[in-house]
Amino acid sequence: MKRIGIVLAGYGGIGRIHILALRQLPVIYPDSSSDFQLVGVCMRSEEKARRAADEAGCPKAYGNYEEVLGDEEVDIVDLVTPNHLHLGMIEQALRAGKHVLCEKPLSVTRGEAEAIVEAVQSSRTSLGMIFNYRFVPALLKAKEMMDRGLLGRIYNFRGEYYHTGYQNPARPLTWRMDFSKSGGGALVDMGVHVIDLARYLLGDFDSVQAVTETYISERPLEKGSKQTGKVTVDDAAWMNVRMKNGAMGSIEVSRFATGTLDDLNLAVYGDKGALRFSLMDANFLYWFDSSVRSPDPGMLGWQRLETGQGYPGAKIPNPRSIVGWTRFHAENLHRFIRSVKDGASFSPNELDGYEAQAVLEAAYESAETGAWAKVKNWPRSAG
Repeated sequence: MKRIGIVLAGYGGIGRIHILALRQLPVIYPDSSSDFQLVGVCMRSEEKARRAADEAGCPKAYGNYEEVLGDEEVDIVDLVTPNHLHLGMIEQALRAGKHVLCEKPLSVTRGEAEAIVEAVQSSRTSLGMIFNYRFVPALLKAKEMMDRGLLGRIYNFRGEYYHTGYQNPARPLTWRMDFSKSGGGALVDMGVHVIDLARYLLGDFDSVQAVTETYISERPLEKGSKQTGKVTVDDAAWMNVRMKNGAMGSIEVSRFATGTLDDLNLAVYGDKGALRFSLMDANFLYWFDSSVRSPDPGMLGWQRLETGQGYPGAKIPNPRSIVGWTRFHAENLHRFIRSVKDGASFSPNELDGYEAQAVLEAAYESAETGAWAKVKNWPRSAG
C-alpha cells in the first residue's frame, strides 16, 4: 500500500517540533512505521526550502505552494504558516485533493473558519487540527472519567495559561502582534488551547464575558530599530464563561506572567467529584471522589493518578516514563495520519477549529462592549 506522503508548509519553531514528532513516530509505533513518509518542506523561496529540507532530512524542497499541490506523492499538507494564510492555503489544498493538518487556530476570523468548514464538507478529503493538549495522557484520562459520569453534574471550571517573555519593550513587532495577521494576541495564541480543552471535556460554549489588556502598545519594527509600530493585540485576557450544559467557568491567559514557564492549569468541579491538571506536573491527574466516606474526616483528600506515557499501542517509552511536550504533538500527528490511511473520521477537526474561533470572536466582541456575548455555534455540533 502507498505510504502517506507529508509535506510541511512552513518551517519555524513549531515546524521543527512537527519534524521532531514525525521522526519519533516510527520508533514509538513500529507497526505503523510504513504508514507515512516526509516528502519535503515548502518555503517562500527554493533556497530557504532547501536548507529546511536538509535540516529535516527529507528529499524535496518546494519554493512555492503550487509545486506541492501538483505533486502526486503528497497526500497531507502539514500547515504551520502564520494564521492569516490558513484560509487560502487550506482551500487550495482541498481543491487539489490533499488532506490538511492545520496548526491552531483554524483562521483569523469566525467567517473564515465558516468558509473552511464548508470547503472541507464539500471536498473528498479531510482536515485535522493540532490541538496537542488533547493528547496529554492525563487529559485523555480526564475525558474518559468525565464521559463515564464520574464527576456528575459539572458546576464550574477554571482554566489558566501563563507564559513569560513579552515584558521587554524592545522585543520587536511580529505578525503575532498584528491583529489582521494573527486574529488576536494571548487569547488566540494560548487561550485557544484552554478553550478547546474546555469544549473537549465539557461540551459547547454558550456565552462569554471578556476583558483584554495590552501593556506595551508600541514596539520596534525590528531588532534595534528606533522606528516603532502599533501593537494591535492583547497581552493578557480574562473571560467569564457559560457553557451549554449550565456549567460556569473562568479562563485567564497572559504572555506577561513573570516567572512562569509553560503554565497551563485546568480544574473541573462536579457534584460527585473534581479533577485538577497542571502541564508542569503533566505525569499526573488529580482526582477527588466525593463518594468516599471515612469515619476520620482527616483521611479524606485528593488522589494522584499516575498517567505518564500511557498511550495505547505505543512500544516505547515505557508507560512509567515521564511524558514530554513534543510527545503530545507526535500523538496528534500519529492519529491524524492513521485516520487518513484508514479513511476514518478524526477529531479535533474543522468543526472543533470553528467552535474555538466562534468563542474567540465572542470574547473580542465582549471586550469591546463590556457585555456578555453569545457564541455562534455551528448548527451541527463537532461532538
